[in-house]
Amino acid sequence: MPLVYAAAVLTPVGQRVEDAALGGVRDSDLFGSDTALNVISVPVILLLVVVIAAVAFARRRLAVGLGAGVVVLASAASSTLVKRIAERPEIAQSTTPNSFPSGHASIALAALFAVLMVTPRRFRPIVTLIGAAYAVFVANQTVVYGWHRVSDIVGACGLALFWLGVVRAFGPRVDRGERGDRDGRRGPRRLVTAVLLVGTGVTFLVAVVALVYGVAGGTHDHSAILVAGRMASSASVLAVVTIVWVADGMHHAARTDTEALPAVR
Repeated sequence: MPLVYAAAVLTPVGQRVEDAALGGVRDSDLFGSDTALNVISVPVILLLVVVIAAVAFARRRLAVGLGAGVVVLASAASSTLVKRIAERPEIAQSTTPNSFPSGHASIALAALFAVLMVTPRRFRPIVTLIGAAYAVFVANQTVVYGWHRVSDIVGACGLALFWLGVVRAFGPRVDRGERGDRDGRRGPRRLVTAVLLVGTGVTFLVAVVALVYGVAGGTHDHSAILVAGRMASSASVLAVVTIVWVADGMHHAARTDTEALPAVR
């Protein structure tokens, strides 16, 4: 996240490239609003934490629920704090104020990670797909409405991933097979992995093609660059969700000693 901030915010080239995408935002959409974005508010965040704690309590995993709540609250608080600390110097005739990182994107991702922590493993594939789709939509719309630049979304992804890593490293262990929780079939898990990988690759490829088209010929096609920004933001969100899904191990049960022993006849 610091490297993204340094390259995109603290350099004239970075600011000009990102502001070129803002040039494609329609005046009617500039700083517009949307229901999916307005859902992310302080009351909704607090309600989400309460629901997560209730689900964790019902499943007798209150410690995990508290850890999930920390992911959401820490992501929300730190995104606000960093935005106030990380100033945007006026070195490239920037027309909009500092917006690094995106609070909406960081909360959307943190909410997904927190819900996954307390969700039974057999339901995590569908929760991951729905949550990833919503997080992508939020990130995409903040760029469409001119609320945020691409670096804001990338920074938000890093922030949510950081707090999930802290909680997973020092917090309670997330359910991986204890207390007889069924693992579910492998098919849905493999399908989710394939969808995330393909989605990340396709959105990234479209972003590159749109960016090349937008800067070809020495002139800036702001509409094409805006498309590149939208796709790059979507690819960033999908990449982080893919990393968590594949590397974190929340989608499968750990192999137990009993499973490792041969069946006794």
